[in-house]
Amino acid sequence: MTQAATIPPATTPAAAAPARVAIIGCGLIGAQWDADSPAADYSLTHAAGFTKNPGAQLLACCDHDQARAQQAAQRWGAPHAYDDPRRLFAAHAIDIAVVAAASSARWSVIEPALAAGVRVLVIEKPLATTLAESQRLVAAVEAAGVRTLVNFSRRWDPAMGDLRARIQRGELGRIQRLVGSYGKGLSNNGSHMIDLVANLTGAVPLRARSLGSPLEPGEAEWSNGADPALDVQIEYGPAAGCGGSGADGRRFQLTMLGSDQRAFTCFELRVTGTLGMAELSLGGRQVTLTGLRADPQYAGYTIPDAPQALPARNLEAMDNMVAEALRLASGEQRAASCDARAALTTALAVAAARRSAERGGAWIALHELD
Repeated sequence: MTQAATIPPATTPAAAAPARVAIIGCGLIGAQWDADSPAADYSLTHAAGFTKNPGAQLLACCDHDQARAQQAAQRWGAPHAYDDPRRLFAAHAIDIAVVAAASSARWSVIEPALAAGVRVLVIEKPLATTLAESQRLVAAVEAAGVRTLVNFSRRWDPAMGDLRARIQRGELGRIQRLVGSYGKGLSNNGSHMIDLVANLTGAVPLRARSLGSPLEPGEAEWSNGADPALDVQIEYGPAAGCGGSGADGRRFQLTMLGSDQRAFTCFELRVTGTLGMAELSLGGRQVTLTGLRADPQYAGYTIPDAPQALPARNLEAMDNMVAEALRLASGEQRAASCDARAALTTALAVAAARRSAERGGAWIALHELD
Protein backbone atom coordinates (compact mmCIF):
# COMPACT_ATOMS: atom_id res chain seq x y z
CA MET A 1 0.00 0.00 0.00
CA THR A 2 1.15 3.53 -0.66
CA GLN A 3 2.17 5.74 2.22
CA ALA A 4 -0.22 8.56 3.07
CA ALA A 5 1.05 11.89 4.28
CA THR A 6 0.71 12.22 8.03
CA ILE A 7 -1.86 14.69 9.25
CA PRO A 8 -0.23 17.69 10.93
CA PRO A 9 -1.22 18.45 14.51
CA ALA A 10 -3.96 20.98 15.08
CA THR A 11 -2.81 24.54 15.60
CA THR A 12 -4.15 27.18 17.94
CA PRO A 13 -5.14 30.63 16.65
CA ALA A 14 -3.15 33.62 17.82
CA ALA A 15 -5.92 35.16 19.90
CA ALA A 16 -5.73 38.65 21.41
CA ALA A 17 -6.54 37.24 24.84
CA PRO A 18 -6.63 33.67 26.13
CA ALA A 19 -10.01 31.95 26.14
CA ARG A 20 -11.44 31.63 29.64
CA VAL A 21 -11.98 27.95 30.45
CA ALA A 22 -13.85 26.16 33.21
CA ILE A 23 -13.75 22.41 33.81
CA ILE A 24 -16.82 20.91 35.43
CA GLY A 25 -16.13 17.36 36.54
CA CYS A 26 -12.62 16.83 37.93
CA GLY A 27 -12.46 13.04 37.76
CA LEU A 28 -10.14 10.93 35.63
CA ILE A 29 -10.44 12.59 32.22
CA GLY A 30 -11.31 15.95 33.69
CA ALA A 31 -8.18 16.42 35.77
CA GLN A 32 -6.70 13.26 37.30
CA TRP A 33 -5.11 10.92 34.76
CA ASP A 34 -1.95 12.96 34.29
CA ALA A 35 -2.02 14.91 37.54
CA ASP A 36 1.25 13.23 38.56
CA SER A 37 2.99 14.10 35.28
CA PRO A 38 1.91 17.66 34.42
CA ALA A 39 5.11 18.34 32.46
CA ALA A 40 4.62 15.48 29.98
CA ASP A 41 4.77 16.29 26.26
CA TYR A 42 1.20 15.07 25.83
CA SER A 43 -2.09 15.56 27.67
CA LEU A 44 -4.44 12.88 28.94
CA THR A 45 -6.92 15.22 30.64
CA HIS A 46 -8.81 18.37 29.77
CA ALA A 47 -7.04 20.17 32.60
CA ALA A 48 -3.61 19.35 31.19
CA GLY A 49 -4.58 20.20 27.62
CA PHE A 50 -6.03 23.62 28.37
CA THR A 51 -3.33 24.48 30.93
CA LYS A 52 -0.52 23.78 28.47
CA ASN A 53 -2.08 25.68 25.57
CA PRO A 54 -1.13 29.39 25.57
CA GLY A 55 -4.44 30.23 23.94
CA ALA A 56 -6.35 29.23 27.07
CA GLN A 57 -6.65 30.34 30.68
CA LEU A 58 -7.98 27.70 33.06
CA LEU A 59 -10.06 29.96 35.28
CA ALA A 60 -12.01 27.50 37.44
CA CYS A 61 -12.43 23.85 38.37
CA CYS A 62 -15.79 22.57 39.57
CA ASP A 63 -16.88 19.24 41.02
CA HIS A 64 -19.70 18.10 43.28
CA ASP A 65 -16.87 17.07 45.63
CA GLN A 66 -15.44 20.40 46.77
CA ALA A 67 -12.19 18.80 47.92
CA ARG A 68 -11.64 17.25 44.50
CA ALA A 69 -12.34 20.58 42.81
CA GLN A 70 -9.82 22.30 45.08
CA GLN A 71 -7.20 19.62 44.45
CA ALA A 72 -7.64 19.98 40.69
CA ALA A 73 -7.47 23.77 40.86
CA GLN A 74 -4.30 23.62 42.93
CA ARG A 75 -2.66 21.02 40.68
CA TRP A 76 -3.44 22.84 37.43
CA GLY A 77 -3.14 26.42 38.61
CA ALA A 78 -6.78 27.47 38.35
CA PRO A 79 -7.52 30.41 40.68
CA HIS A 80 -11.06 29.29 41.56
CA ALA A 81 -12.76 26.07 42.74
CA TYR A 82 -16.49 25.39 43.06
CA ASP A 83 -18.87 22.58 43.96
CA ASP A 84 -21.82 24.12 42.09
CA PRO A 85 -21.69 25.06 38.38
CA ARG A 86 -24.41 27.69 38.86
CA ARG A 87 -22.19 29.58 41.28
CA LEU A 88 -19.27 29.27 38.88
CA PHE A 89 -21.16 30.71 35.90
CA ALA A 90 -22.69 33.45 38.04
CA ALA A 91 -19.24 34.57 39.18
CA HIS A 92 -17.20 34.36 35.95
CA ALA A 93 -17.55 34.99 32.22
CA ILE A 94 -16.53 31.69 30.62
CA ASP A 95 -15.73 31.16 26.94
CA ILE A 96 -15.27 27.37 26.98
CA ALA A 97 -16.96 25.06 29.47
CA VAL A 98 -15.71 21.48 29.64
CA VAL A 99 -18.57 19.22 30.72
CA ALA A 100 -16.79 16.19 32.18
CA ALA A 101 -19.29 15.55 34.98
CA ALA A 102 -21.13 12.22 35.08
CA SER A 103 -23.50 11.73 32.14
CA SER A 104 -26.45 11.75 34.55
CA ALA A 105 -25.47 15.30 35.60
CA ARG A 106 -24.84 16.82 32.16
CA TRP A 107 -27.99 18.94 32.01
CA SER A 108 -27.34 20.44 35.45
CA VAL A 109 -24.09 21.81 33.98
CA ILE A 110 -25.24 22.69 30.47
CA GLU A 111 -28.40 24.57 31.47
CA PRO A 112 -26.58 27.28 33.50
CA ALA A 113 -23.76 27.35 30.93
CA LEU A 114 -26.23 28.23 28.18
CA ALA A 115 -27.88 30.86 30.36
CA ALA A 116 -24.46 32.41 31.03
CA GLY A 117 -23.62 32.74 27.33
CA VAL A 118 -20.75 30.26 27.08
CA ARG A 119 -19.38 30.18 23.52
CA VAL A 120 -18.28 26.55 23.32
CA LEU A 121 -19.29 23.43 25.23
CA VAL A 122 -16.78 20.58 25.24
CA ILE A 123 -18.84 17.57 26.29
CA GLU A 124 -17.60 14.14 27.27
CA LYS A 125 -19.32 11.16 25.71
CA PRO A 126 -21.97 9.84 25.97
CA LEU A 127 -24.15 12.93 25.79
CA ALA A 128 -26.48 11.73 28.56
CA THR A 129 -27.80 8.57 30.20
CA THR A 130 -30.96 8.30 28.06
CA LEU A 131 -31.89 9.08 24.48
CA ALA A 132 -34.58 11.54 25.61
CA GLU A 133 -32.03 13.47 27.67
CA SER A 134 -29.61 13.51 24.73
CA GLN A 135 -32.30 14.83 22.40
CA ARG A 136 -33.24 17.53 24.91
CA LEU A 137 -29.60 18.57 25.26
CA VAL A 138 -29.04 18.82 21.50
CA ALA A 139 -32.23 20.82 20.99
CA ALA A 140 -31.19 23.26 23.72
CA VAL A 141 -27.65 23.91 22.48
CA GLU A 142 -28.81 24.29 18.88
CA ALA A 143 -31.56 26.71 19.91
CA ALA A 144 -28.99 28.75 21.84
CA GLY A 145 -26.56 28.78 18.91
CA VAL A 146 -23.73 27.48 21.10
CA ARG A 147 -20.97 25.52 19.42
CA THR A 148 -20.40 22.04 20.77
CA LEU A 149 -17.57 19.55 20.59
CA VAL A 150 -18.10 16.00 21.86
CA ASN A 151 -14.94 14.18 22.87
CA PHE A 152 -15.01 10.96 20.89
CA SER A 153 -11.26 11.15 21.24
CA ARG A 154 -10.19 9.13 18.19
CA ARG A 155 -11.54 11.93 15.99
CA TRP A 156 -8.38 13.86 16.95
CA ASP A 157 -5.88 10.98 16.68
CA PRO A 158 -3.78 11.70 13.55
CA ALA A 159 -3.30 7.96 12.93
CA MET A 160 -7.08 7.61 12.62
CA GLY A 161 -7.08 10.59 10.28
CA ASP A 162 -4.49 8.83 8.14
CA LEU A 163 -6.57 5.64 8.09
CA ARG A 164 -9.70 7.62 7.27
CA ALA A 165 -7.98 9.23 4.27
CA ARG A 166 -6.81 5.83 3.02
CA ILE A 167 -10.26 4.28 3.33
CA GLN A 168 -11.99 7.18 1.64
CA ARG A 169 -9.41 7.17 -1.19
CA GLY A 170 -10.35 3.55 -1.76
CA GLU A 171 -7.06 1.94 -0.74
CA LEU A 172 -8.96 -0.87 1.00
CA GLY A 173 -11.44 -1.13 -1.86
CA ARG A 174 -15.12 -1.59 -1.14
CA ILE A 175 -15.80 -2.11 2.56
CA GLN A 176 -17.11 -5.64 3.04
CA ARG A 177 -17.57 -5.69 6.80
CA LEU A 178 -16.16 -4.56 10.11
CA VAL A 179 -15.82 -6.69 13.23
CA GLY A 180 -14.91 -5.27 16.61
CA SER A 181 -14.62 -6.24 20.25
CA TYR A 182 -15.21 -3.84 23.13
CA GLY A 183 -15.96 -3.78 26.84
CA LYS A 184 -17.46 -1.61 29.58
CA GLY A 185 -20.83 -0.83 28.13
CA LEU A 186 -22.43 -0.22 24.76
CA SER A 187 -23.13 3.42 25.60
CA ASN A 188 -19.98 4.14 27.60
CA ASN A 189 -17.38 2.51 25.34
CA GLY A 190 -19.16 0.85 22.42
CA SER A 191 -20.26 4.32 21.35
CA HIS A 192 -16.60 5.08 20.62
CA MET A 193 -16.56 2.30 18.03
CA ILE A 194 -19.87 3.33 16.46
CA ASP A 195 -18.59 6.89 16.06
CA LEU A 196 -15.15 5.76 14.89
CA VAL A 197 -16.59 3.71 12.03
CA ALA A 198 -18.72 6.67 10.94
CA ASN A 199 -15.66 8.91 10.95
CA LEU A 200 -13.42 6.43 9.13
CA THR A 201 -15.89 5.63 6.36
CA GLY A 202 -17.93 8.81 5.95
CA ALA A 203 -21.08 6.72 6.41
CA VAL A 204 -23.76 7.04 9.09
CA PRO A 205 -25.56 4.43 11.21
CA LEU A 206 -28.96 3.62 9.69
CA ARG A 207 -30.27 0.73 11.78
CA ALA A 208 -29.16 -1.62 14.55
CA ARG A 209 -30.01 -4.92 16.12
CA SER A 210 -28.99 -6.82 19.22
CA LEU A 211 -27.38 -10.25 18.99
CA GLY A 212 -27.81 -10.81 22.73
CA SER A 213 -24.87 -11.36 25.05
CA PRO A 214 -23.09 -14.50 26.26
CA LEU A 215 -21.43 -12.58 29.10
CA GLU A 216 -22.17 -13.02 32.78
CA PRO A 217 -24.64 -10.44 34.11
CA GLY A 218 -22.00 -9.25 36.56
CA GLU A 219 -19.94 -7.67 33.77
CA ALA A 220 -22.25 -4.65 33.90
CA GLU A 221 -22.06 -4.17 37.68
CA TRP A 222 -19.92 -1.06 37.16
CA SER A 223 -23.09 0.63 35.79
CA ASN A 224 -25.53 -1.09 38.18
CA GLY A 225 -26.52 -3.26 35.25
CA ALA A 226 -27.70 -0.32 33.15
CA ASP A 227 -25.08 -0.52 30.38
CA PRO A 228 -24.19 -4.10 29.40
CA ALA A 229 -21.71 -4.86 26.62
CA LEU A 230 -24.23 -6.30 24.17
CA ASP A 231 -23.28 -8.07 20.96
CA VAL A 232 -24.78 -5.86 18.25
CA GLN A 233 -24.81 -5.18 14.53
CA ILE A 234 -24.95 -1.66 13.13
CA GLU A 235 -25.74 -1.06 9.47
CA TYR A 236 -24.16 2.02 7.88
CA GLY A 237 -24.90 3.80 4.64
CA PRO A 238 -24.90 7.21 2.95
CA ALA A 239 -26.26 10.14 4.92
CA ALA A 240 -29.46 11.65 3.54
CA GLY A 241 -28.62 13.83 0.57
CA CYS A 242 -25.07 12.47 0.30
CA GLY A 243 -23.79 10.43 -2.57
CA GLY A 244 -21.44 8.06 -0.87
CA SER A 245 -20.22 6.16 2.14
CA GLY A 246 -16.72 4.83 2.16
CA ALA A 247 -15.53 4.16 -1.36
CA ASP A 248 -18.77 3.58 -3.24
CA GLY A 249 -21.84 4.48 -1.19
CA ARG A 250 -22.99 0.92 -0.50
CA ARG A 251 -24.29 -0.24 2.85
CA PHE A 252 -22.13 -2.34 5.15
CA GLN A 253 -22.32 -3.72 8.67
CA LEU A 254 -20.30 -3.39 11.84
CA THR A 255 -20.50 -6.38 14.17
CA MET A 256 -19.52 -5.52 17.75
CA LEU A 257 -18.85 -8.28 20.26
CA GLY A 258 -18.94 -7.40 23.94
CA SER A 259 -16.25 -8.52 26.38
CA ASP A 260 -16.08 -8.55 30.17
CA GLN A 261 -14.13 -5.46 31.20
CA ARG A 262 -13.36 -7.06 34.57
CA ALA A 263 -10.84 -9.28 32.75
CA PHE A 264 -9.11 -6.57 30.69
CA THR A 265 -9.85 -3.43 28.69
CA CYS A 266 -10.77 -4.31 25.12
CA PHE A 267 -11.18 -2.11 22.03
CA GLU A 268 -10.21 -3.91 18.82
CA LEU A 269 -11.51 -3.43 15.27
CA ARG A 270 -10.85 -5.08 11.91
CA VAL A 271 -11.93 -3.41 8.66
CA THR A 272 -12.10 -5.81 5.71
CA GLY A 273 -12.25 -4.38 2.20
CA THR A 274 -11.94 -5.92 -1.24
CA LEU A 275 -8.32 -4.73 -1.61
CA GLY A 276 -6.98 -5.17 1.90
CA MET A 277 -7.57 -4.89 5.63
CA ALA A 278 -6.94 -2.49 8.48
CA GLU A 279 -6.77 -3.49 12.12
CA LEU A 280 -6.86 -1.51 15.35
CA SER A 281 -5.24 -3.21 18.32
CA LEU A 282 -3.68 -2.37 21.69
CA GLY A 283 -6.89 -0.79 22.89
CA GLY A 284 -7.42 0.99 19.58
CA ARG A 285 -4.02 2.70 19.68
CA GLN A 286 -2.12 0.72 17.04
CA VAL A 287 -3.18 0.67 13.37
CA THR A 288 -1.87 -1.94 10.94
CA LEU A 289 -2.61 -2.12 7.22
CA THR A 290 -2.54 -5.32 5.20
CA GLY A 291 -2.50 -5.37 1.42
CA LEU A 292 -2.93 -8.37 -0.84
CA ARG A 293 -0.60 -10.53 -2.92
CA ALA A 294 -0.76 -13.57 -5.13
CA ASP A 295 -0.38 -16.80 -3.16
CA PRO A 296 3.17 -18.03 -3.90
CA GLN A 297 2.22 -21.66 -3.29
CA TYR A 298 -1.30 -22.08 -4.63
CA ALA A 299 -1.83 -20.53 -8.05
CA GLY A 300 -5.02 -18.56 -8.55
CA TYR A 301 -5.43 -17.53 -4.91
CA THR A 302 -4.93 -14.07 -3.42
CA ILE A 303 -3.88 -13.82 0.22
CA PRO A 304 -3.07 -11.04 2.72
CA ASP A 305 0.43 -9.60 2.51
CA ALA A 306 2.65 -8.77 5.48
CA PRO A 307 1.02 -6.15 7.75
CA GLN A 308 2.37 -2.60 7.87
CA ALA A 309 2.12 -0.68 11.15
CA LEU A 310 1.34 3.03 11.17
CA PRO A 311 2.96 5.20 13.85
CA ALA A 312 0.81 5.31 16.99
CA ARG A 313 -0.26 8.92 17.65
CA ASN A 314 -3.13 8.56 20.11
CA LEU A 315 -1.30 10.66 22.70
CA GLU A 316 -1.76 13.72 20.46
CA ALA A 317 -5.56 13.49 20.52
CA MET A 318 -6.35 15.56 23.61
CA ASP A 319 -4.08 18.44 22.63
CA ASN A 320 -5.54 18.46 19.11
CA MET A 321 -9.06 18.49 20.53
CA VAL A 322 -8.19 21.40 22.84
CA ALA A 323 -6.75 23.36 19.91
CA GLU A 324 -9.95 22.80 17.93
CA ALA A 325 -12.08 23.98 20.86
CA LEU A 326 -10.06 27.20 20.95
CA ARG A 327 -10.52 27.72 17.21
CA LEU A 328 -14.27 27.27 17.67
CA ALA A 329 -14.28 29.82 20.48
CA SER A 330 -12.34 32.39 18.44
CA GLY A 331 -14.49 31.89 15.35
CA GLU A 332 -11.55 30.69 13.24
CA GLN A 333 -13.33 27.34 12.84
CA ARG A 334 -17.11 27.13 12.56
CA ALA A 335 -17.87 23.39 12.50
CA ALA A 336 -16.55 20.85 15.00
CA SER A 337 -15.11 17.49 14.01
CA CYS A 338 -17.83 15.95 16.19
CA ASP A 339 -20.62 18.15 17.49
CA ALA A 340 -23.66 17.30 19.61
CA ARG A 341 -25.78 16.52 16.55
CA ALA A 342 -23.23 13.93 15.34
CA ALA A 343 -23.03 12.47 18.85
CA LEU A 344 -26.82 12.20 18.91
CA THR A 345 -26.66 9.92 15.86
CA THR A 346 -24.39 7.61 17.85
CA ALA A 347 -26.80 7.78 20.80
CA LEU A 348 -29.63 6.80 18.45
CA ALA A 349 -27.65 3.75 17.30
CA VAL A 350 -27.11 2.69 20.92
CA ALA A 351 -30.81 3.20 21.68
CA ALA A 352 -31.83 1.23 18.59
CA ALA A 353 -29.65 -1.72 19.64
CA ARG A 354 -31.15 -1.64 23.13
CA ARG A 355 -34.67 -1.47 21.71
CA SER A 356 -33.81 -4.45 19.52
CA ALA A 357 -32.74 -6.42 22.61
CA GLU A 358 -36.21 -5.81 24.03
CA ARG A 359 -37.79 -7.03 20.78
CA GLY A 360 -35.90 -10.27 20.32
CA GLY A 361 -33.17 -8.98 18.01
CA ALA A 362 -35.28 -7.27 15.34
CA TRP A 363 -33.65 -4.58 13.22
CA ILE A 364 -34.57 -1.09 14.48
CA ALA A 365 -34.12 1.87 12.13
CA LEU A 366 -32.69 4.98 13.76
CA HIS A 367 -35.35 7.20 12.19
CA GLU A 368 -37.98 5.30 14.21
CA LEU A 369 -36.48 6.76 17.38
CA ASP A 370 -35.57 10.28 16.25
